[in-house]
Amino acid sequence: MASDPYVLSFESSGGQACHFMNRVVLFAHYDGHDEVKAYVVYYLEQLRKDCTRIVFVSTSKLAESELAKVRPHAETIFLKDNAGYDFGMWQHALERIDLHGVDELVLTNSSMFGPVYPLAPIFGRMEHDRSDFWAMTDNFEYRWHLQSYFLVLRRRVLTSPIFRDFFASVLPYRDKGPVILSYEVGLTSFLVENGFSPGAFVPIESWTSWATRRRMDLERRWNPTLFYPAKLLSLGMPFVKMMLLRDNVGNVDLAPVYRRMAEAGYDLDLIAFDRAPQRHRKDLRARVRRLWHRLAVDSEGTSALGRDLT
Repeated sequence: MASDPYVLSFESSGGQACHFMNRVVLFAHYDGHDEVKAYVVYYLEQLRKDCTRIVFVSTSKLAESELAKVRPHAETIFLKDNAGYDFGMWQHALERIDLHGVDELVLTNSSMFGPVYPLAPIFGRMEHDRSDFWAMTDNFEYRWHLQSYFLVLRRRVLTSPIFRDFFASVLPYRDKGPVILSYEVGLTSFLVENGFSPGAFVPIESWTSWATRRRMDLERRWNPTLFYPAKLLSLGMPFVKMMLLRDNVGNVDLAPVYRRMAEAGYDLDLIAFDRAPQRHRKDLRARVRRLWHRLAVDSEGTSALGRDLT
């Protein structure tokens, strides 16, 4: 590892986390301004309360002053070239760390604000769930999958050869579409097909009726983090996507979202974006979504969300 020009490794100066499980975090970071923003530091601080180790991976060109913000919270920092998005960063870390004895591996990233609520009760509740891997939310965009902004893999997955095989196959895509379809969607499908059981903290079917899910399908409003953020917050989901607050692709009323964040005690001054809001090209976006939708439908021409999930 010492010969790798992109790795900086050291012991954390932070206090020992209180926990009953060996839980390791792989934190994927990117910032268009080459900064470690305050909301990221806050997130690392909160993760540290419930996790034994944090491995921080960034594709930004972080100066020493920025790395200094991470050091109190992460045992290891990896810097790598900007290719492969989150899965490329997680692959980079997995090739260089030992998971022996790890009970849970948390894959997460800098794409959201939070946690708005403490993570300990969520980890505690999900410990009673018998799933082999779980996420905060699921999503029917493309096809059903667990969203990877916060994904927890348990020991049965981690000790299986297919887990390493999957990440060994990750390619350094520079376009986000193939990454989502091949790896975020693909990982859920791959694990399920190999006998592992998935779970979600707030699964869509727990807070929607069949009619609501059908409407989500018809309106192509599949991603709950972008179209139903206030509902998720009301159910205790502790994160708000940066893309929602920055770009708001679904023209969601953001006032209830900010209000719930503030009422929960989250410092709204932490909210900062890494680039200007995206100008939506509606016609192009619609064509792209229709293409992906055709790829995601089953052989009978019915999307997963259109079928009864009960």
